[in-house]
Amino acid sequence: MKYSTKQLVAGGLMAALVVVGTMLIQIPTPTKGYIHLGDSMVYLCGALLGPWVGGLAAAVGSLLADLFSGYGIYAPATFVIKGLDALIVGLVFSRFASRETSLVKKGLGFTVAFILGGMIMAAGYLAYETFLYGFGVAVLGVPGNILQAAGGGIIALLLLLTINYKYRQNL
Repeated sequence: MKYSTKQLVAGGLMAALVVVGTMLIQIPTPTKGYIHLGDSMVYLCGALLGPWVGGLAAAVGSLLADLFSGYGIYAPATFVIKGLDALIVGLVFSRFASRETSLVKKGLGFTVAFILGGMIMAAGYLAYETFLYGFGVAVLGVPGNILQAAGGGIIALLLLLTINYKYRQNL
């Protein structure tokens, strides 16, 4: 697949925002991971850049945040999980949003998209942490992952609607 310069620049910018959002506030979890605000940027990657460029930007940004934060053991899984998360958000959101779509419909479509993406994320980390630490420990991370997905989704929804309203972009 061939990408334009604009797509590459936007993807790089969003990957950097994922890194910053992920590293800004980190709350450690019992599974040796952490809760963060980076999911808001992961979801925006999918919604603003589309499933493929957005998925790659989210995957790279999330992997780099894990590496920079000293959570290298999570980096390979994070690349796949966050990439799929943004890919799903991009695919689902694109089904709801078009040039003529109202803000309400875009908001509802994005809500469905981030809930599905969040489910992918929570299930992905449950599987990976079960492999690392066993199911008993891995299940302790599920509430934090659900909270992270919900919080990130709400923040991203507000940002998305603000961007769309303020600049009249056709998301």
